Amino acid sequence: MKKRRLEILLSRIPPHPQPRLELEQYATPPHLAARLLWVAVATFRDLLEDVVLDLGAGTGRLGLGAALLGSPYVVLVDLDPEALRVALDKARELRVDERVDAVCADVRCFEISREASYAVQNPPFGVHRRGADVEFLAAALRLARVVYSVHKAEAVDYVLERCREAGAEVRLLFREVIRLPPTMPHHRRREHVVNAAAIRVSRGSG
Repeated sequence: MKKRRLEILLSRIPPHPQPRLELEQYATPPHLAARLLWVAVATFRDLLEDVVLDLGAGTGRLGLGAALLGSPYVVLVDLDPEALRVALDKARELRVDERVDAVCADVRCFEISREASYAVQNPPFGVHRRGADVEFLAAALRLARVVYSVHKAEAVDYVLERCREAGAEVRLLFREVIRLPPTMPHHRRREHVVNAAAIRVSRGSG
C-alpha cells in the first residue's frame, strides 16, 4: 500500500461524534497518522510483528492504519465506549476486524498479560490537564517495548529529556503543522493551528 492510499483510507475514519474537552479528544489528522505509521514501517520495520497497542485510540486512525499496513494484531484502548464503537465499525468496513480488538479502559491503569512490542499514540497534549502527555508516555513505555508518540512541539524537548532520564532511547522523527477543525463548543475559529512533533521511544536497544 502507498502512503497516499493509506492517508485516503484514514480520512474515511470519522472523528469522535461527541468529543469531550477534558479528555482532549481531537482526531489525529489523516496525513499525520499516515506519515507516522509509514515512518514506523518503512524506516524502522516496526509494527509488522506481535501486538500493537493504540493508546487513547479514539476512533482508531492510528491503530486501524497499523492494521492496514500489516500489523498482525492491534488492540485499541480508550476510555470512551462510543469512540471504540465507531472504530470497530470502521475496522469491519476496512476488512481488518479479524486483527483488531478494543478495550474500554484508562490507559494509565491498563494492564496486559505480557509486554507488547509496539504502541502508537496521539496522547492529550496536556493543555487542559497538565502532564497528561507525560503520563500517557510513561504508561506506553510500561506496556510496550517501542512507542511512537505525537506531542506538542513546544513540549517535545521536555518529553525527550524525561525519556532519556528514564533510560529510554529516543528519536525525534519529524515536526509537522496540523490544522484542527472546530470540534468543541468553545471553538470559534475555522481552524486551530498546532505545531506537533513525532517521536520514537524504545527501552533498551530497540
